[in-house]
Amino acid sequence: MNATCKMFKYMTKEITRDYMMIMLVVTPFLVGALFRFGVPLLESKVLAGFGYGDAIKPYYELFSWLLAMLTGMMFAFVGGLVVLGEIDEGIARYILITPPGERGYLFSRIVMPALISGVMSAFLVVLFALTPLSITKLLVMVVSTTLCGIITAFIVVAISSNKVEGMAVGKISGLFGITFFAPIILKGMVRYLFFIFPMYHVGVWSNGGSVISLAISAVLFVIWVMALYKLFRRKFN
Repeated sequence: MNATCKMFKYMTKEITRDYMMIMLVVTPFLVGALFRFGVPLLESKVLAGFGYGDAIKPYYELFSWLLAMLTGMMFAFVGGLVVLGEIDEGIARYILITPPGERGYLFSRIVMPALISGVMSAFLVVLFALTPLSITKLLVMVVSTTLCGIITAFIVVAISSNKVEGMAVGKISGLFGITFFAPIILKGMVRYLFFIFPMYHVGVWSNGGSVISLAISAVLFVIWVMALYKLFRRKFN
């Protein structure tokens, strides 16, 4: 465990040397502040003047979900970019044969950033939420968005061949979490196109669905993580 922590410390040093990755870590804080102070200001100063002062208020909770998703994906995304950088430099395979091994490498590069993102998601959502959230909803929000972050990191590493491609793939993989909004925004049969995505079912639950939706989401999360983990491992073969 001590060796794994050292590997994680090495990763944090790599992050501090890259201004792009520093911005990825800082972005959730900026977005949270924008939601907390910018949205009410927009309502009171702009929309109210046109007679739509309460137009955004019914969707306040969605801003918390969006912030949690962004935080979960950004922190885990940084871990994925570090892995791509180590693959580019040819040192990833050498790290794998160190005492922590593959599991230690995976834990330090993907799991630990994801766990940190979960803690940060809870902190930022509580700090910047526009409307109070129940403990249950906050817990589901943090766990689901943290898993989204892990999936995002796996997608970035599995599909990309370098950090530049990783940035592009990261933006596209962000759509994975956005499927949460499909059952809320879309009507009719078209929304079922997103049935295979776990965040879709979290959105169904959040929008008044039953606990069964969360159970389906949990199963899909397991399937996605296992499938993408296999693709992730191929990068080191």
